[in-house]
Amino acid sequence: MALSKSSVRLTATAVSVFAISFAGGCQAPQPATIAVSAIQLQPYTASDQSASAGVPSGWQVVKGQETVIEMTGPQGETVTLGNTFVAQNGAFKPGQRGSNGIDISMPYAATLPQKLTMIIQQNAAVSGKPAPQMEITSATPIEFPAALGQCGRFVASIDGAQGQMKIMAVLCSLPLDKGGAYKNIMLLAQAPAAVAAQAAPTAQAVFQSYRIPAAWLQKKLAPHNTPAPAPARASSGGGMTSSTILGEVGADNSANCFDLAVLRQTPNNQLPRSCGGTKPD
Repeated sequence: MALSKSSVRLTATAVSVFAISFAGGCQAPQPATIAVSAIQLQPYTASDQSASAGVPSGWQVVKGQETVIEMTGPQGETVTLGNTFVAQNGAFKPGQRGSNGIDISMPYAATLPQKLTMIIQQNAAVSGKPAPQMEITSATPIEFPAALGQCGRFVASIDGAQGQMKIMAVLCSLPLDKGGAYKNIMLLAQAPAAVAAQAAPTAQAVFQSYRIPAAWLQKKLAPHNTPAPAPARASSGGGMTSSTILGEVGADNSANCFDLAVLRQTPNNQLPRSCGGTKPD
């Protein structure tokens, strides 16, 4: 399981704070002086049309399919968009994966910072590497309806097989399904500590450019263990039943809220109430 299986669009203020935190502890100039909007990106769309993002000059896309886009930079930087880690609710067992597409055993009740740490440790374990030393230096919740899961932004330092690295991550942990599994969707940028300050604005520009079409996003957010569909039953007027309509509306709202709150980072006062904001629907 590569640590490269979602995205965030930050406001100008949030971009500066997130980028400065990412660069914290480095001796290089702070990245706040570099406007994210000034970063030139070349458009890229995955071959299956499942996602798109901008690619900085000198960077190379190494993966682009099923909503996942991964790219690498010339100084050891990596940005990964759209990775999904399917967890089985249970005790954390580093290096072990389950059947039926399960990537990790991890308690659902764990906090988001704990889940992020366990995913990083699991990645190292399945790669045959020792567990990295990780320190989360910033954790910020994202406004998101509790019924749809929980999301947050993180900045951390890692000392592992690749040396000292700085990472920025967005992690969303979706609801537990009837089979005891749940999805964790991640956005990740990492860079060697020595170049983190310079890399931060570029990573943020890539984050902002990431998009997932609605149909693909609905599929991505669907439960891992999807209940068997009820037999089709027409209403007395020959149309769909109300339960079928409500199910489709729920899927649409979930995808819409994820797109607005997580991918686009819509401010709370502009976020619809159905998505946890204060703006009337």
